[in-house]
Amino acid sequence: MKLGKAVQINIGVSDLKQSLAFYEKLGFQKIDDAVEPYPWARVTDGQNLVLLNQDGDIYIGLVYFSKDAGRRVSKLEKKGVEFIQRREQDGQLFMAIFVGPGGLVIGLINHDPAGMPELSGVPKSKCGTFGEFAITVDDYQAAATFWQDLGFTSLHESDDPYPWGILSDEKMVLGLHQTGEYGRELTFSGPAITYFAGDMVDRIARLKDDGLIFANEMTDDDGHINNATLHGPDGELLFLFEGEI
Repeated sequence: MKLGKAVQINIGVSDLKQSLAFYEKLGFQKIDDAVEPYPWARVTDGQNLVLLNQDGDIYIGLVYFSKDAGRRVSKLEKKGVEFIQRREQDGQLFMAIFVGPGGLVIGLINHDPAGMPELSGVPKSKCGTFGEFAITVDDYQAAATFWQDLGFTSLHESDDPYPWGILSDEKMVLGLHQTGEYGRELTFSGPAITYFAGDMVDRIARLKDDGLIFANEMTDDDGHINNATLHGPDGELLFLFEGEI
């Protein structure tokens, strides 16, 4: 089964104006915004929809949309998935939330995705090409089995330098990393939006010139910064790696 017909990354923010300015500096384009039921704005990197919510909570997760979310929830429950929150609207299920391996929060919303913005799939931000929504897990094989049972297909697996793999449901690409390490110097916890580019050295340099401060920087053999970690205003992680995908 599939979790939905469309997906977006949801980020709970403390200051929408500040967060929107941060993502626009990265080259994300604003699609729409509103102040009800709370201030929010939706942006895109050309490949993903990202919703910035000033709803009183700080979080990052994925939300899937479909016209039959209730049926999907029932199927997931039969597979043993436990939902931690439900909300009804007009007497029927509107939203249900579960937590997957690595603490990844997934929401299923009963909403026709036909009216949602369509993406070209062409990268538009200054970050490069989206590669994966990376999460750390305690047991790669167990986590991979969990997501495969929910409609994800394995695209790549490796034991070097630790067990990890890339899976996709044709809507989102998940990176499962057993140790939470990218090399010796770069560690993370929680989801990270990951980008790749062959010219990442130049991209990072331009972003630094724009005033962005990177939390971790790694250099190539020539001393140029080619891999770096960026923290969003509320601690959300973005990885920028040199490489083509």
